[in-house]
Amino acid sequence: MVTTPQIPGLATRLAAPARLLATRLGHLARAPRRGRPAPPPVPGAILGGRLHAPVLAASPESVLWAAMRAEHAALAAEGRWAELFAVLRRADHARTAAPGGRRLAALVSEGARMPLAQALARRDWPAALAGIDRLADVQAAHEDDPMAAHLLAQAHLDYGWARRSAEPGPGVPREVWQDFLHHTALAEAALGSFDPVEEDSPLLAGTRYLLVRGIEEGDAHCRDWYEDWSDLDPTNPEPHLTHAVHLLPQWFGTLAGFEDEARAALRRTRACTGASAYALFHLAAAEMLGDLPPGANLALFVAGLVDHFHATGCQYRANIVAAALTELHHGLTEAPPQRRAVVQEALDDHLRNSVREFHLSAWENGGAGISYALEQVFGRDLARGEHVCLGPEGLVTRLPG
Repeated sequence: MVTTPQIPGLATRLAAPARLLATRLGHLARAPRRGRPAPPPVPGAILGGRLHAPVLAASPESVLWAAMRAEHAALAAEGRWAELFAVLRRADHARTAAPGGRRLAALVSEGARMPLAQALARRDWPAALAGIDRLADVQAAHEDDPMAAHLLAQAHLDYGWARRSAEPGPGVPREVWQDFLHHTALAEAALGSFDPVEEDSPLLAGTRYLLVRGIEEGDAHCRDWYEDWSDLDPTNPEPHLTHAVHLLPQWFGTLAGFEDEARAALRRTRACTGASAYALFHLAAAEMLGDLPPGANLALFVAGLVDHFHATGCQYRANIVAAALTELHHGLTEAPPQRRAVVQEALDDHLRNSVREFHLSAWENGGAGISYALEQVFGRDLARGEHVCLGPEGLVTRLPG
């Protein structure tokens, strides 16, 4: 019998909920307040002071994302909608990626909806509805612009999901459920006749996909709409993270069929992103299940994590993958040696050849997790008194002095 490794909390950090449970890997890092510079290195006792590499409270990428949101929130606040829609359209059509892989169009959209997001975070429903009304007025003034339709539709989806998610316990009160369905219908109406494929718009495709949560035909549409979204932007992780959640039993799928769905996603995108889609599917599922789904192929999952890093080669993803591999390693202490070896080899290679700085926000236990990872890879050298330092590509060990 093959056991599935337990990785408690992994998916929460790697596929944290934003518009939907486990929609964006990019929300792993907790962005500092907007307008602040990147945080300085954090002093501490990682390896008793024997780590000589930058250790940051949060990733520079997340700081930049916050600045991008703030810049476009300011455009919206000043009513410069035509300018904002032009930026949004260009970024969407070009599939422009910000550092860390997040789509610039998504960041611009989030900036334009920032007052709504802030109201929803406070659960200030009247203020949120007022924000939606403002976007409805904007859409009415730009009714031929698909970007205006996207913003209004996404605002309705944000509100409906926030209302539904705010209720404690397993049940949702009838009036809240009806409100959720009502705003899903309003989102569908806002999108109108704009077709994501005809408009060449991954942003519209992502908004349309989220309708599946609140329309009667959600089961019938989810796979086709996922394929449209993924085909429009095949290197974007968000379609995989979003769709995978809806292939679980609480939505439109089964655990027995999940592995086949993950492998189908892998086949669709292997030419451009390797095995990353497979890993992303399983991360999204783990967010809901608390563990990797039964039948997950450990070697393929690890390969997918590594491919996810290589898609950008950035230190943001380097830390995501390092933290994931570390938790996998820790969870396999009683597994057969050959299974541990798969993770050990990947962690060793990743730290030595890819990691050049550490972001504490990516690690569940902060410095303790980083120390554990370094000890698994450099344990013998550390026992001889060596220190961990930056090398040509990643981390190396050297004697002090």
